[in-house]
Amino acid sequence: MPVLLRFLAPDKADVILDVGAGTGVIADEISKYCDEVFALDPDAKRVEYIKKKYPQVKAFDGSAEAIQFPENYFTKVFAVSSFHHFRDKDSALYEIHRVLKKDGRLVIRDAGPAGRRSSFESRAANVQFTPLEELKEKLEHAEFEIIDSQKSDGYYFVSARKI
Repeated sequence: MPVLLRFLAPDKADVILDVGAGTGVIADEISKYCDEVFALDPDAKRVEYIKKKYPQVKAFDGSAEAIQFPENYFTKVFAVSSFHHFRDKDSALYEIHRVLKKDGRLVIRDAGPAGRRSSFESRAANVQFTPLEELKEKLEHAEFEIIDSQKSDGYYFVSARKI
């Protein structure tokens, strides 16, 4: 969480989207730093769970490839351990770019493909992990500027700005 907070730098005035929110626990943590946090997850049961457990988080079901918000809506977007689940990663990045305001920030935390956990999950859930360098290329192709990145323990963080 400390690295996410440092990379995301949530501010009270931010409007933040958690893409692939899961059970909403991270969105809840981020909501302590700003007034408007939205959680997006494709699993309707998880969305209902978030609504009940964390009423201050505005939860919606949907996919990263079709975010149901207008252009330039969010100041920041993050995806923690969910990027590998996105069916079409390039479309998801373009969609995130669309809903971010100019100079908005995107933070992604995911595992590299060589890790033990990612190797197991790739086989079990039929997902594909993206190496950090490849993700940086995808981000630049989707018109993001890389701000910072950090690797540790088989995971990485990358922070990028919408240009």
